[in-house]
Amino acid sequence: MTCSCIETVNEQLSKHNTRLTQAMMFHKAAHPGLMLETEQVETGRGKPKAVSMFLTYCPFCGEKYGEQAA
Repeated sequence: MTCSCIETVNEQLSKHNTRLTQAMMFHKAAHPGLMLETEQVETGRGKPKAVSMFLTYCPFCGEKYGEQAA
């Protein structure tokens, strides 16, 4: 992955008490990709909860994950 979209988005999400975290999927899949999850910065009653996504392309610029530059 060569784009810097995650860093850019983390800067924008910081004002919403959220940041992105990354984890690779190692199970056998037709299109192995990247799991992108948000992480709660502050916890407690009434704070927004975090969610996760499984990706094969960068959702911000469209670059395919796992492809090597030629």
